[in-house]
Amino acid sequence: MRIPALMYHDVVAPRQADASGFPGGAAARYKLDVTEFDAHLAMLAGSDRQFTAVTDGATGKPRDCLLTFDDGGASAVAIAAALTRRGMVGHFLITTAQIGQPGFVSAADVLALHAEGHVVGSHSHTHPAEISQLDDAALAAEWSRSVDRLAALLGTPVTVASVPGGFYSPRVARAAAAAGIRYLFTSEPTVRTHRVGDCLVLGRYTLWRGMPPQRAIALACGMGATRQRQWLAWNLKKPLKQWARPVYRWVRVRWLDTNPSRDGI
Repeated sequence: MRIPALMYHDVVAPRQADASGFPGGAAARYKLDVTEFDAHLAMLAGSDRQFTAVTDGATGKPRDCLLTFDDGGASAVAIAAALTRRGMVGHFLITTAQIGQPGFVSAADVLALHAEGHVVGSHSHTHPAEISQLDDAALAAEWSRSVDRLAALLGTPVTVASVPGGFYSPRVARAAAAAGIRYLFTSEPTVRTHRVGDCLVLGRYTLWRGMPPQRAIALACGMGATRQRQWLAWNLKKPLKQWARPVYRWVRVRWLDTNPSRDGI
């Protein structure tokens, strides 16, 4: 099955990046301002794509595309309203330890997202820097604590999640599946899916601040070589992330804190 998915995070007013989601330059790179996000949605809504839910049995049809929003920042409520006005479904993946904290969704917000027809899922409990490096007990707890808290709020099982930080491994997926997660989004830019046990693993294409709406539609529809370029960049970085993890994280955070508008490394 081939399913395109787009990965967004927060939407903020100009020069207000820390108002929603995690603070700092590294996080700010993923936050679009309101005007540019509205332009993205307008172009996506005018396409022939169907922005549906991964839990919908129709997912996988040629024109289906998924919209995901990581972290659980406070802007999720406004994002959801904008999607609803356009007949789109969003997947809101929540860092559950942050629920009710400044800059993040409240418990009431989580309920509102669900009631509005959007998918609410997990983005782990604490958003560890490298979830794939946790020991078995800590890894299991990240998924189970997050899923259990959301299920208690919503009164329904939570079966969708995304991997924080892009540190996916089959072991991360197995732990997610054991916690009841059936759909796991990674940060790998691909439309190809695969299964790990009972869990369907899906890739996503990332939208950063400053990307024009034409880039969003190209990623959603597979136009030109946009998908291929993001895939190539991701795979060129993969050895560095794997073999020089602490150095990679330090350099990346320092670079993006100094140059938050850059695509980074």
